[in-house]
Amino acid sequence: MFPGNRLDPYQAIHLLYDLAVGIEEIHLLNEYHGDLHTENIIVNKFGLNFGLKILDLFSFSAPKTENMRDDVYGLIQVFHECLGGGKRYSRQPEIVKYICCGLKRNLIKEKFRTISHLREYLETMDWFNRLG
Repeated sequence: MFPGNRLDPYQAIHLLYDLAVGIEEIHLLNEYHGDLHTENIIVNKFGLNFGLKILDLFSFSAPKTENMRDDVYGLIQVFHECLGGGKRYSRQPEIVKYICCGLKRNLIKEKFRTISHLREYLETMDWFNRLG
């Protein structure tokens, strides 16, 4: 998605938000992606906004809550990777660590039960005091 590059936390949160809005539309149709990772996302950056294409929708069965929660986890993995992954995680601001939860699936699922919860959190978070 960003070969050899990484985003700063502010840009990465914008990207995560745009992805969450897109995946939320899929979930509201009672569908899910099933295989979210950086290779399945094409990103074109335009100022603060991102033009996104999500590829390879993949479902073998009727959507279940667990499939949709896996999409949330996948988005947070993408967010983590866009920031430089594990090598840079310890130097990220607290807000990044709050969202990523150390990539512990159970903590992420507890904090963001649905994609809508993640989107709502991103819309209402205190940007200026938390990105510092």
